[in-house]
Amino acid sequence: MQAFKKVLKRDRTEEIFSKEKLCASLTQIGAGEHTARYVCNMIDQSIDLKISTDEIFKRTRDYLYRIDPNLSALYALERGLSTLGPSGFAFEQYIAAIFVEMGYQVQTNVYLKGEGVDHEIDVYAEKGNIIFISEAKYKNDFKLKTHINHVMYADARLQDIRRRARREGDPREYYMWVVTNTKFTDNAINYVAYRDIQLLGWNYPPFINLMKLVSGKKMYPVTILPSITKSVLKKLAYKELILVKYLTRFDVDDLMKGFGISHRLARKLVLEVRELMEGDII
Repeated sequence: MQAFKKVLKRDRTEEIFSKEKLCASLTQIGAGEHTARYVCNMIDQSIDLKISTDEIFKRTRDYLYRIDPNLSALYALERGLSTLGPSGFAFEQYIAAIFVEMGYQVQTNVYLKGEGVDHEIDVYAEKGNIIFISEAKYKNDFKLKTHINHVMYADARLQDIRRRARREGDPREYYMWVVTNTKFTDNAINYVAYRDIQLLGWNYPPFINLMKLVSGKKMYPVTILPSITKSVLKKLAYKELILVKYLTRFDVDDLMKGFGISHRLARKLVLEVRELMEGDII
């Protein structure tokens, strides 16, 4: 009788490896049935009786990368968003970059006056008469969820800002977005059905969420690059280079001189960026 293969999760607990669960995660990001089944079979055949979830992730990403770099990027996206930390500063930069790509004038960490108090805003995006105020709810563990209390707090801040705007005759329209790199609880989603507030998460709303928005416009965070390191990420974030597409303007020498990295790493990053963004012009 064949022994079950066990998966060691990050919390050190174990579960039985499920090839079907892995296949489902691949079809969810857009892999065809044949591709998903091929990669799942390769992973199943390559692992021993016990393997970590991190190692399964790495091997799956590598197999996908050989087939289609874009599929590999989408598979890495959820974890990639969770490594835009640890403080969440880079995640705020990432949200700002998304609004910039959509044509908004953007500022980060600004203060807006409310009727009662001043409010520090993570991301402030303006286009014409519309102002989007964004609360960035970042979690290092992408398996955690964003709860209703965060949404209610954001809603209260929006109402305070709107009351001040009405009192002072400000004609602009203010809207609040709560953006998270994880998923929302059912209560959080149910709450906004009756409030003038927008949620943007990994898989919510169903038709315009982070996964689909990023894949449709190739707004990949640099953390999904297989060769990226923590030290390089920190240097990129300092210069607000948080999207992969921003790196298309750099060649090997630029990366070496600008970020103090080795020729070998610079070459790998340039290759990964070009393969992922092939056909895109910045």
